[in-house]
Amino acid sequence: MRKKTSQLKNYIVATGVFIIAVVIGILVFFAGVQHSVEKNSQRTMMNNVKRQSEHLRSILAIHYQYLNGLAKEMGQDEELITQEHLDKLINIYESTDLERTALIEPDGTAYYDNGVVKNVSHRRYFKEAINGQQTLSDPLESSVDQETRVVLGVPVYDKNQQIIGILGGSYNVTMLSHMLFDDLFDGEGDTLIVNHTGKIITYEDGNGNKKQIEYGDNLFTYYTEKNKNQEDTLAQVQDDFIASESGFIRLGLDNTSAQDYYMTYMPIGMNDWMLCYIVPVKAAQKSYAFIQEYEMIFMLVFCVLVGILVIYIARKNNREKVKLLAVAQRDALTGLYNKDYTQKFIERILQQESGQHGFVILDVDYFKSVNDSYGHLVGDKVLSMLGKFLQGQFREDDIVGRIGGDEFVILMRNISDRDKAEQRIHNLLKNLPEMKIEEMDNRSITISVGVALAPDNGNTFIELYRHADQALYETKRGGRNGYSIYNPNWTENTTEE
Repeated sequence: MRKKTSQLKNYIVATGVFIIAVVIGILVFFAGVQHSVEKNSQRTMMNNVKRQSEHLRSILAIHYQYLNGLAKEMGQDEELITQEHLDKLINIYESTDLERTALIEPDGTAYYDNGVVKNVSHRRYFKEAINGQQTLSDPLESSVDQETRVVLGVPVYDKNQQIIGILGGSYNVTMLSHMLFDDLFDGEGDTLIVNHTGKIITYEDGNGNKKQIEYGDNLFTYYTEKNKNQEDTLAQVQDDFIASESGFIRLGLDNTSAQDYYMTYMPIGMNDWMLCYIVPVKAAQKSYAFIQEYEMIFMLVFCVLVGILVIYIARKNNREKVKLLAVAQRDALTGLYNKDYTQKFIERILQQESGQHGFVILDVDYFKSVNDSYGHLVGDKVLSMLGKFLQGQFREDDIVGRIGGDEFVILMRNISDRDKAEQRIHNLLKNLPEMKIEEMDNRSITISVGVALAPDNGNTFIELYRHADQALYETKRGGRNGYSIYNPNWTENTTEE
């Protein structure tokens, strides 16, 4: 009985530990899913506000282009203020979204499409445009028709490229909001254009209706009232606005609101304006709602499968390790050993095996010309074909590697003497013309080869590489398409042709 009781306790403890582990795993999983939903929602909102910003800039760019075209035409005439030019202002008003247009003389006298004449020399947009800038004003209370507008201004140049005036067009400030998308998150998102101090330039909700905030209100003042529990967060947003930095926050509103909001913001790239996008968290995460319905099902199935998977993964892991090791050793283009493994492998052979070895460096003659004449894809094919060719020319236990660009290294292991090494290189050069490249009109390539012998010319990779490289230099100096075996009596050369 005691034995059975003990076994039962052990079983209960084991089962309890398992259940606790599963519960912890589920909680961690849920937390991870929620974190992913937060991140994906953030990414989606950032992408949306980026699209909004690009869309707004594109529309303004079209109007700038239109105004610049007209300004160029007007600049060809002797006088700026003519009846023909004033008639064109009316045409701009009638055929574009610009609601008020004007021609402005260098002294600031502005002639409007509705016949009004006034001086605007004190305006910032005038000062910028008269100095050659393409300008966009902050919202202004128009004395012409008492509307709040933003002005687009471009300089007018005469035939001598001297500024003789300004061509300006304006939007009603509410027109800016009409340029923005209104169908994001099923119309539940609110889009604002705000300056760096938080002043609202234009604000419209996703359904095109005006809400609590109006033009001229301050974004920070409004949300500080509601975001009482996270004032430090809004302080960071204010710093981002001043620095024209993008950002994303979650507004933890007080109990007067039934839900939290995401707010993302990004500089428009004009003046100091920021584009803000504010959306209820539930709306932003609506597309992920189905996840919660399947989380429990997934975890139940996962618990059943985990036991089977552990055994399978353990066996699979051993096989994958072997594959990954092979991939880590190989050059992706040629299938030969890569630079790091080639050097380490050769270094190990030189330390562990006595006897004589042949160390070979070779590269493709005028390989740059191949890339320049036929393109890099053909150049890559040449290297790939050469890699396979080299594998077929040397023994299975020889080490063949690509160490960079069109440079290859071979260690011919345990060769009997210098003549044997020389014969193998001679055969290599003899057989190479059989490798035809279809994209090069079935022509072949030539190579230059340098050879050093171990241990006569060195016992380390670096020593042998340096001497073989000098032999390669001698081959190139002799006209390429051949080979040279290192001679200790040569004068050291450091510059390769």
